[in-house]
Amino acid sequence: MSHTSNAGIFLLQALFGILILLMLLRFLFQLMRVDYYNPISQMVSRFSDPILAPLRRILPSGHRIDSASLVLLLLLQYIQLLTITQIRDLNANPLGLALLAGSEILSLITSILFWSILVLAVLSWFQPRAHHPGIIMLSQLTEPLMQPIRRLVPASGGVDFSPIIALLGIKLAEFIVIAPVRDLAAHLLR
Repeated sequence: MSHTSNAGIFLLQALFGILILLMLLRFLFQLMRVDYYNPISQMVSRFSDPILAPLRRILPSGHRIDSASLVLLLLLQYIQLLTITQIRDLNANPLGLALLAGSEILSLITSILFWSILVLAVLSWFQPRAHHPGIIMLSQLTEPLMQPIRRLVPASGGVDFSPIIALLGIKLAEFIVIAPVRDLAAHLLR
């Protein structure tokens, strides 16, 4: 491949990456019930509403599932992968690309949750009761995952072990769920 093709793929991945992250955050914020009035939630909503408005007329949202952002998220990831395979002149098996798109989205979700939990755990050592909108948003984003773990493993001696268990669970999910799907997609794309 030429250097120009590599630069084009980099720009394509950067642009799609921004849109995919925006749609994923929109989806996760609604799924995890992050405060809509948080300035970060407001920014994500402001940027994603013009893109999602036409889809919302076609795809109604469920109780906690924003179907328009989920469909657009998967579609954007699929188009990105399809475009890259076309540029690189690789096999573009639709089922393989769909599985790869799904595994990439799941991988991004686990990365967001992993780093959110890790950042909150480290920040709890320095400012346990911080009121920054970013910290509040991270806390609300991870709380549906952390709350059941905290019920099973309460804090012992003032130390909360739930972040460690959550981080281990996320990594195990990557190995047990995401990696096999990614391997199957790679097999179909040969």
